[in-house]
This record gives sequence, C-alpha cells and structure tokens, in this order.
Amino acid sequence: MKSNYSRFFVAALIAMLTTLALPRTCEAQVVWKATAGAQSKDMGKQAIAFLPNELWIHQGDSINWTSASGDIHTVSFFVTGQPFADFTVGCPGYSASGVSFNGVNCVSAPPLIAGQSFTVKFPVAGNFKLICLVHTHMTGVVHVLPASAALPHNQAFYDKQAADQQRSLLTDADMGNGHQGHGDMDKSLAMHVVSGKASVVAGTGEMSASGAGFQSLSVVRFLDGNIQIHAGDTVEWTNLDPAMPHTVTLGIEPRNPGPPSGNVSFDADGAGHATVHFVGDSAHSGIFGAAPQDQVGVPQSRPGYTVFRVTFPHAGTYDYICALHDNLGMVGKVVVLP
Repeated sequence: MKSNYSRFFVAALIAMLTTLALPRTCEAQVVWKATAGAQSKDMGKQAIAFLPNELWIHQGDSINWTSASGDIHTVSFFVTGQPFADFTVGCPGYSASGVSFNGVNCVSAPPLIAGQSFTVKFPVAGNFKLICLVHTHMTGVVHVLPASAALPHNQAFYDKQAADQQRSLLTDADMGNGHQGHGDMDKSLAMHVVSGKASVVAGTGEMSASGAGFQSLSVVRFLDGNIQIHAGDTVEWTNLDPAMPHTVTLGIEPRNPGPPSGNVSFDADGAGHATVHFVGDSAHSGIFGAAPQDQVGVPQSRPGYTVFRVTFPHAGTYDYICALHDNLGMVGKVVVLP
C-alpha cells in the first residue's frame, strides 16, 4: 500500500514538472495594456508620452494602447530605414486595430482621441521602435522575446510604472506655479512691455527621457493670455515649448492650420507679423514652434519660427485661439484701449 502511494506521488510529481516545462506557446497569448498620453483635469497639462514607453512581451502576445488625453496620438511602427510620415498620411495609410507587426511592413493607428484604443500583435521576436506621428519625439520600445524566455516584468509592474511616469510629468514643479499662468515666472515672461510691444507666452514645456525614448510635459495655455494694450501697440506671442507647436488665430479658423494667412509677413528677425484692423478681421500665424528634425528622404516641412506678432491699430476686444489646442482650453483675449 505504501509502495503504491509512493509510485502515485512520483508519477504526479513528474506530471507536474512536465507541465511546468511546457513551452510558452502552449499557454494563452497575452494582451498587455498601456496608455498613450495623459492630462491634468483642466487639460492644460499634457503628458506627451507612451506610458510606459518600454515593455517586454512574448512572441505572439499583443499590446493594447488606450488614449488618455484630449490631444491626439498615433501608435505607429515603421520598418528599419523608413522615413516617418506626417500623421495625416500614416505609414502611409492606417491599420485596423488588431493588426500584426512583424518588422517587414509598417503599421499605424489613425489619430486616436481620448478613450479610443489600438491593439498590435507581435508574431516574431525582435526589438521594435514605437512612435507617435503627431509628436515625433514621443517614442518607446517593445521587446518581443521568444515564447520560452522569461519575462522581467508583469502587468502590475507596468501599471505602476505608467502611473509613476504620469505623475512625474504632470506634477513637474521645475517651472514653479507658472504652469497655470499665475506664477511669478510667467508674469516675468508674459507681462513685460517693451517699446509698445506686449508679450504673451504661447505654451511652454519640458523634455524628459527614459532609456527607451523621449517623453515631455506640454502646458497648452496662453500664459496670462488675456492682455490689455493701447491702440497701435503690438502683441508678441512666443512658443517656449521645445516639442509642441501652436498657432495664434484671430477671426476665421482656416481648414488647414499649417500655413500662415495671406496677411502675415516676416520681420527681419524671422518672426511672423500681421496687422488686424478691426474686431472680426482674421489673422493666422500658421503652425509655429521649434522646427522638426530633418530626415533623409523627407522634404523639409517648415523652417520653424517661434515668435508671432500682431499689431492692433484700433480699439476693441479681440478673441484668439490656438487652432490646434482650443479644444483643450488654449484661448485668449486682447483688449485694445483707445
């Protein structure tokens, strides 16, 4: 009887060890979770980041990215040596959620808004770069390991890492209280008047990085953007964000926000300049900010300029917006006194 029990125990132990030794391919394939972007409650602070931006998964697994911000993002994978395309073009074109990426053919989500998700399956092992085509500094890496390899982290680790990275970006205090447009730093930047020229900061931000790529914090606000001047004065907007472009748009919003309106000329120092004579007249800076990096095989998209000026000859109240981020609350007002 004792011998039969021993044989049964040994057989059960062998069966258990055999089960544990089965290759990973016999298990259900996993769908991992990650996030694209994050924001403060008032949407004024945008975390331009994949959260987290580095994951290790098994061959055959998938990753589902969910957009968590009012700004748009793409989830895009290009093949080695392929120049990045504009987000309106895709890779070229867009892929359906659930697409497989094997490193041979590019895939890209369409621009995702808050709450939308996009899933990519990884059928082959390799290390693949992830990029957002709307914000090309927003990058990450997916490490796809053979099914038999041990993974360094689980989903709970990635959830905590994403939360920590989000908190670090959105609670950044390097610029003091100025993120809300009411701190001493912002007033020193935005409210000084020199020779009849008032200045407004058109967004600000900071770059961050991990071993896998870049992230950034962008403050999508005209800091102290409600400004009072006198007839004949000029308002100067400066984009201090190293990564996020903006516009200054008065009157009719153009269908294509890229180029400036026809009444914009360029001063000797490279700043755009328009004159708006009466309330209701239009002027549009076009997209302005730091120039994107040039890429081999891609025509230079724009030279980049960071300062835009508007002269107001007549009294009135002039509303303006950033045509790219007004949905996030990036609006302002110029009150022109006689």
